[in-house]
Amino acid sequence: MPGTVTITYFPVRGRCEAVRMLLADQGQEWKEDVVTMDLWQKGELKKSCLFGQLPKFQDGDLTLYQSNAFLRHLARTYGLYGKDQREAALLDMVNDGVEDLRLKYIQLIYQNYVSQG
Repeated sequence: MPGTVTITYFPVRGRCEAVRMLLADQGQEWKEDVVTMDLWQKGELKKSCLFGQLPKFQDGDLTLYQSNAFLRHLARTYGLYGKDQREAALLDMVNDGVEDLRLKYIQLIYQNYVSQG
């Protein structure tokens, strides 16, 4: 079982909501370190992050910086990563497909695009 889980992120659902949902589904508690834009823009926290970005995930003495890595770690921890390598590969495929859809959604909602008329 995991140690004390801490999620460090902005006050949004974003990249951590699936992690929160997985933890809640497994009946686990976690701590949230909410980062304001003022704090982030000061730059010290950003410099301390491996890839210069959030979210940050801590499980005991393990620190991770990529949200899909958080999900895979928790899935392994709770026996949710399939019964063998084949099932794990299928889970990876679905997770990567969801990431592709998420990126397309972000482009649609938040980025400028040329309408075809």
